[in-house]
Amino acid sequence: MSGHHINQAVWRRWAAYISAIATLGAVAATVSVGSAEASSARRAAAMPAKPPPAVVPAAKLKASQEAIMSYWTPSRMASAKPAQPVVRAASAKGSKADNAGNTATGRPGLAGGYVPGGLHAGPAQGATINSNAQSSSVLPADGGYPGPNDTYNWIGKQGTFPVSSVGKLFFTEPGGNFVCSAAATYGGGNKNMVWTAGHCVGPQGGRSYYSNFLFCPEYNNGANPQIGCWSWALAQQTGGWYFNGYWSADYAYLYMQPTGTVKANHVVAVTGGLGFGWNWSRDQFWQDFGYPSGSPYSGGKLVITSAEHRYDVTNPGSDPGQQDNSIGSSQTPGFSGGPWVLSFGHSSTADPIGHGDWINGNNSYYFTSGGPGGGNEYGTEIQSPYYDTNACNFWKGGSGWPGTC
Repeated sequence: MSGHHINQAVWRRWAAYISAIATLGAVAATVSVGSAEASSARRAAAMPAKPPPAVVPAAKLKASQEAIMSYWTPSRMASAKPAQPVVRAASAKGSKADNAGNTATGRPGLAGGYVPGGLHAGPAQGATINSNAQSSSVLPADGGYPGPNDTYNWIGKQGTFPVSSVGKLFFTEPGGNFVCSAAATYGGGNKNMVWTAGHCVGPQGGRSYYSNFLFCPEYNNGANPQIGCWSWALAQQTGGWYFNGYWSADYAYLYMQPTGTVKANHVVAVTGGLGFGWNWSRDQFWQDFGYPSGSPYSGGKLVITSAEHRYDVTNPGSDPGQQDNSIGSSQTPGFSGGPWVLSFGHSSTADPIGHGDWINGNNSYYFTSGGPGGGNEYGTEIQSPYYDTNACNFWKGGSGWPGTC
């Protein structure tokens, strides 16, 4: 990858910012109480305190960037293995399709989102957000068939928002080089924030972090030569994933460095950033984005699934969190961390606050046996955590959104 001159003033400001965030992250705790005004809402499940983030030391930011950009050659990107977020029979014991009902832990909310000047925003295409709090699952809830969906290679322009915010996330773990999907997000503060799955940032309940992260938005059979990639500065898991491996907390974020391989600018300033939605009814219609790499996909193309809520899934193991959402999709591993976008299309008049493109879920896991479908869900179904007040507070802590979840 080609480098360029890096503004030293930008580096000094960024190094100071990362040091401050690391200090705060080491003592921060997850806020988990739903809005008192939502009388019918349940209380958010108590989750472990947020763990310290993994941080590139301020003095090593530049050297880390150069090393990561040199490491991720096109051949290493192409050979990176897709993360395998599988739940097998032993872990799936007791998991079943469910009608979760009203699972909001406070008022439904929408926040953030950013389209840089000069970046074209696509027309509204998404369905109206369902504001009915009570969920109603498809009946019969279980059975060996997927929920209704349409999954296909994205054929539009990837340089149009919100698609421009989605990319591939490369990383290294002890077993080698791996790849997930991710999306840039913005809440009013940090313009370097990328959202993905917890299992793309660290092992399930492993109390550790992976390394060597590189985010490549608008990836299309290789890094986009006009956009480039961004290396990481900070990674943050939820306490539920880091300490206990709860699938209901399988989401995470990273801060990328403030300049990339091609663009000397923050990633959100180049790609735009998705907003965030929480405490909404489960009966929604999402556009699910990812880069599936498992057969029959190659991992080179962005894939989209247009899908309705299928059913709710009781969590594997002793997870005390919310039931997970399930959709039908033919996407395969490599999809991990890809966003479920609510009210897709940035000019949606149906959207409650006037524009769409809210992250309202992420590709998390599938059952290989013993799940609600009774068989292997590879290429048929995907689960996501339900985004409640806990999820909002975690996103708020990273994004700098000044509101109340």
